[in-house]
Amino acid sequence: TFYSITQEQSEYKTLEGQNLKPITFDSIDASRKFKRDVATSNSPIYGLERYHYQYIGKNFPNDVEWSKDKIKIFTLDIETTCENGFPDVENPQEQLLCITVKNQSNKQILTWGVGDFKTDREDVTYVKCKTESHLIMEFMKFWMKNYPDVITGWNTKFFDLPYLMNRIKMIAGDKVINKMSPWHLVRREEITVMGRPQTVYTLYGTVMLDYFDLYKWFIPTKQESYKLDYIGQVELGEGKDDSPYDTFKDWYTNDFQSFVDYNIQDVEIVDKLEDKLGLIELALTIAYESKVNYDDIFSQVRVWDTLIANHLMSKKICVPPREDHVKESKYEGAYVKEPLEGMHKWVVSFDINSLYPHIIVQYNISPEKILGVKSQGISVNNLLYGKAKLGYLKTEGACIAPNGATFKNDNQGFLPEMIETMYKERVIYKKRMLKAKKEYQKNKTEELKKEIARCHNIQWARKIALNSAYGAVGNQYFRYYDVRQASAITTAGQFIIRFIENKMNEYLNGVLQTMGKADYVVASDTDSIYLVLDKLVEKTCKDKSDNEVVDFLNKVCEQKLEPYIEKCFAELSDYTNSFKNAMVMKREVIANKGIWTAKKRYMLNVLDDEGVRLAKPKLKIMGIEAIKSSTPEVCRSKIKEAINLIMTSTEKDLQNFVADFREEFSKMTAEQVSFPRSCNHIKRYYDSNSIFKKGTPIHVKGALIYNHHIKRLKLAYKYPYINEGDKIKFVKLKDPNPFKFDVVSYMGRLPHEFELDKYIDYDTQFQKTFIDPLSFILNSIGWKVEEEANLELFFG
Repeated sequence: TFYSITQEQSEYKTLEGQNLKPITFDSIDASRKFKRDVATSNSPIYGLERYHYQYIGKNFPNDVEWSKDKIKIFTLDIETTCENGFPDVENPQEQLLCITVKNQSNKQILTWGVGDFKTDREDVTYVKCKTESHLIMEFMKFWMKNYPDVITGWNTKFFDLPYLMNRIKMIAGDKVINKMSPWHLVRREEITVMGRPQTVYTLYGTVMLDYFDLYKWFIPTKQESYKLDYIGQVELGEGKDDSPYDTFKDWYTNDFQSFVDYNIQDVEIVDKLEDKLGLIELALTIAYESKVNYDDIFSQVRVWDTLIANHLMSKKICVPPREDHVKESKYEGAYVKEPLEGMHKWVVSFDINSLYPHIIVQYNISPEKILGVKSQGISVNNLLYGKAKLGYLKTEGACIAPNGATFKNDNQGFLPEMIETMYKERVIYKKRMLKAKKEYQKNKTEELKKEIARCHNIQWARKIALNSAYGAVGNQYFRYYDVRQASAITTAGQFIIRFIENKMNEYLNGVLQTMGKADYVVASDTDSIYLVLDKLVEKTCKDKSDNEVVDFLNKVCEQKLEPYIEKCFAELSDYTNSFKNAMVMKREVIANKGIWTAKKRYMLNVLDDEGVRLAKPKLKIMGIEAIKSSTPEVCRSKIKEAINLIMTSTEKDLQNFVADFREEFSKMTAEQVSFPRSCNHIKRYYDSNSIFKKGTPIHVKGALIYNHHIKRLKLAYKYPYINEGDKIKFVKLKDPNPFKFDVVSYMGRLPHEFELDKYIDYDTQFQKTFIDPLSFILNSIGWKVEEEANLELFFG
């Protein structure tokens, strides 16, 4: 059904209140023809263009009841020969050796292989096949009787499934691969990802939810590697078995038994990741909440477009026609204060609850509510210092954002209404989850376990939707894209956080009688401020324990600071004539020590986190090399230990720690001390004569050197070439060395055939990976990484 403007009275309206008449069609083809015919006219056609989403919205207007138990999810993994090097999806010359499928519902594993394999596991069924053709035939028999709703795995989207499809096509033809789809309808596409061409298949009637994609989408922590083995170690403490042979070929030729075990291990690790993280369940929750296809959850634009369409249609309002938007110039982002660098004692942080979503609510930011932009005399600074005269807003029934965008205040817009509802629902489900968790401690039932998981996923899905609303508004492909509204959100964020920073300084200077000269806000960033309250502690808490000081500061926050913040936000809301005051700011952590080295780079020794008193202090680290995936894992761990010493011990203790680690570091493997990186633009920097061009980044240079020697030594059958977008490691080499360059990169392990182990430059690696990032911290507090020699020590 589509809708067009009519002069007659109708129950269907546009956002502006114009009457619409429905236009229905006997078939999708007829509606498509109609759309083509009216495309040349100037008559706007209203309504959601995606027919399946129209259908879902109409037939399931309320919340959709669903259960993961009723959704068939298969984890897929394949293994192939590597007679001619590593398998190539585009040229699938390597034979299929194993195909393994695990049903996530009943936990049963089914493996087809072309060799001998024995198992006494009740959850594993092995089908021995005589040839690859026999394997494909047996696999297809099973598949066609048991089509899954969802296929998952690790990099299954770009390797396992496309290789399987292309190999089956080569062996058995197009008719057979079409049967991989329950509708016998398959689409092949060539796409570019990270500069690398990739083949992807769509099997209509089933959906690919690659766990690799889900992990990168939902888990914000950047990892130094995204290989399944590494992620398994990080999340589960369990990796994949190492090959007992030098080559993959030797393994499957000499020990097919353990080779199949290795294949099975892949699907088991993915399954265990889901048991722990629940990312498929989260994706399904978002899909059913938004009423979109499972794989559309990766598009915040599509999710919000459908959410809005269903919300408006419940009020008989039809979405406007989609228009092509041109990406406008960049607008201002969040405010980050230049911090007061160094060590600070007794730091307390305050966070605004869901800042951007609540700005949308506060300023009634919605497509149908924007009146225009008044730029004269309106800016963050002018609002901040009260220079803008805004008395006219009450007369006009409007509110204003710091970019000058004004919004009607007559009633709540649809977007803030949706945001407010979502936020309230998130709070409800979070409370239900916490209540169920408490009950579960006393009575560990399966029903309570499911309730915890359900409520957790619903509240998490709401959080993701809330946080993605701003991103959608600022996305040129969004139906309601409007840079005025996106800029209104970010500039309001700047204004609000700077306003409360000024107010807190004003208040604390008065309380501590420092005559307005002290800056008690050591840092602020987007939605948070960090207060340093050591002067208050010195005046009121002499000779008191840390625990007693935390009690005191908690009381100050609850009884003095939070009520004052609430009063200030009411004042701010009134000044801009906001639709409502939606700002809520609460105390987050209390730390006895904090160190800032630069914007977004700090560490806190936390004693209390949101009212939870910690038995042991917890380090909160942001932006420091200790948490950066570009720092070797062993150094990240040691930098954290060093920070702990800085917080709790003396400079001398730290220097002894550094000396001990230097000795330990010199005995580590190349893999342990190398820098992790992503390898991009490898083709751009390649030179057929000199291997690499002038100005090539060091890790790309190392990758090109690696590829050159893999080819020279004829090792491609054993080690893959480094390609665009690969996660690699690189290490500095001493001069002279056999390669005659100062660096080499690699994937996984440095090939022992390179014979470079004795040329690893441990001194440079230690300096760059550990000393330099640690010195950056120590310089801010005046400590030295090593004891400096002086004349007094020299003469004894």
